[in-house]
Amino acid sequence: MSQPVTPTGRTDRAARIRCGDGDHLIEVREREVIARRLLKTSRRHSFVPDRDVDWDADPGPGTFYMPPHLVSLYETPLWERMTPEQRVELSRQEVCGIASFGITAELALMAGLVSHAAATPYQQAHWAYALVELEDECRHSRMFARMIGTYGLTPQPPLWWQRLGVRIAAMLGDPLRLFAAALVVEEFTDAFQRVAMADETIHPITRQVSRIHVIEEARHIKYAREELKRQVVDRSAARRRLGGAMTARLTRALLDSTIHPDCYRAAGLDAELARRTAARSPHRRQVERWALAKRVRFFHEVGMVDGRARAVWGKVGLLPDELARGGGHTARS
Repeated sequence: MSQPVTPTGRTDRAARIRCGDGDHLIEVREREVIARRLLKTSRRHSFVPDRDVDWDADPGPGTFYMPPHLVSLYETPLWERMTPEQRVELSRQEVCGIASFGITAELALMAGLVSHAAATPYQQAHWAYALVELEDECRHSRMFARMIGTYGLTPQPPLWWQRLGVRIAAMLGDPLRLFAAALVVEEFTDAFQRVAMADETIHPITRQVSRIHVIEEARHIKYAREELKRQVVDRSAARRRLGGAMTARLTRALLDSTIHPDCYRAAGLDAELARRTAARSPHRRQVERWALAKRVRFFHEVGMVDGRARAVWGKVGLLPDELARGGGHTARS
């Protein structure tokens, strides 16, 4: 492990970790430099959803609320039997269901961030940015709730194990698990919203909400990536792999809970049949792998898709193709 000084005076360290496919070199950037940069970006690129979203936008009947190919039943026999009205209704239900899931996930993240901030010296920019991210997540949760209400629905309450997860996140405050979970949730929603914000055929409120969330989440992802790198280089190989396996299991559980059965019932479908159909859909599994491919590759680069963890990622169906074939080694993260 070395600790060079860059021409800008920023102190970085390059840590070499040993994995089953060879050594991985992880560049850990100086924490305060990253935090100051993110604080500056936050001052320039923050939004007020109550002001910056046109909540009265009405595209008229027949408009999808999210891109159809991201709806859970797309390209299944059940989708082919649905009426156009049912398809639109399911898109409304699912975009609101995912937003409800996002609120629950952000509450868990906020609980973890409070614990992380409490363990950080208060004069540090890293601590200050944790508080700015808390402010962002509060606005995002309110924005999601307002979008759901504007679409004529109510936010779905969290499942019992999701409520328990929020409490555990607040109590444990383990930065490795916190930032790994944050990256999973942020990457999944980010992938969907990057498509939605650019699709002019879907509801304009979905597009506007997606754009705000994508722009502000970009700095949250940067913060989490850099902190996770710092955490993994200071952990043993066994703890990295355990963290990777636990993250894989959590990811599968989260994906399986993003679409509540009530979404299918509201669209006039048999909820159990629709749930099984979505679970067996090759298209849906491809969408999940696509949405999380960038993040799983990053986990691989930092040693969290190694040994037993690789098998778990494969079992839950989320390994990108090149990693499933045993390739994909990247020397720098």
